[in-house]
Amino acid sequence: MRRLYPLCDRLAKSDVPVLIEGETGTGKEVLAESLHQSGGRADKPFVVFDCTTVPPSLVESLLFGHEKGAFTGAVTTRHGVFEQAHGGTLFIDEIGDLDYPLQAKLLRAIERHDVQRVGGSSWMKTDVRIIAATRRDLEREIQAGRFRDDLFYRLAVARVELPPLRRRAGDVDRLARRFWRDLGGDEDSFPTDLFLRMEGYSWPGNVRELFNRVAHWKAVGDLSHLELPSELSTEEEEGPGIAKAGSHDFLEDILDASLPFGQAKEMLLREFERRFLERSLTQHRGNVSKAAAASGVTRRYFYVLRSRLGK
Repeated sequence: MRRLYPLCDRLAKSDVPVLIEGETGTGKEVLAESLHQSGGRADKPFVVFDCTTVPPSLVESLLFGHEKGAFTGAVTTRHGVFEQAHGGTLFIDEIGDLDYPLQAKLLRAIERHDVQRVGGSSWMKTDVRIIAATRRDLEREIQAGRFRDDLFYRLAVARVELPPLRRRAGDVDRLARRFWRDLGGDEDSFPTDLFLRMEGYSWPGNVRELFNRVAHWKAVGDLSHLELPSELSTEEEEGPGIAKAGSHDFLEDILDASLPFGQAKEMLLREFERRFLERSLTQHRGNVSKAAAASGVTRRYFYVLRSRLGK
């Protein structure tokens, strides 16, 4: 996180598009708003558009607006998020979930700085800084034909990857205490032992899950049914995000967390990649070229995996 702060300071002072990558709950929207508030557009709108919460049939209308009578139910003219964010920042959350056909229209709006409402005949100039976020691996989505490479390169002028909480040693206690104070808790009543022991937990829900646990304990205290996660024990961890030896495996951790199917699948895939990468490098004594060849992937993609997994 300390390495990210100087980069974010510079990005806040610039106007280039930023792509924020990271697992669900790592604070992507919080970072986007911080970039906006620390930049030259702070007194202008900060508008959020979440691609996962809008029905596909309404995405174009909400992005670009629509004219009265453009379709059934369009009883008034509506300004899209580009118009709403004029002069400020448009944060497009979970850009990886945007339907492929709409990606071309979004690209045009970003490149040409103008939009046309659904049912309209004129183009309107917009002045908007774009910050996008995704929990997906967009480079893999491009290879699979689900995301446009030209849109990716337009969005990823600058890239920031927020690390999951399990890779932020020491942050659990620090963040938990901050949340406790924000919720009105007294420092003397903070359940120190509980959250210090949670340093070894994999936190599949990341900072959002940590906040929820703190809020729950703050609300009910000793009457809480909140127990330590099942994979916490006295044994040492095998590695970041892996359950203790002799306890549950990572798969059981994810299943116990009751995550949505897509999120759980992505976390399991990332953990598989991490273990596969470590084993392949060990077998080939750290030689990336040999490890990539034996794995059946290009040397460049092997480096991409290695970089994304923090190796």
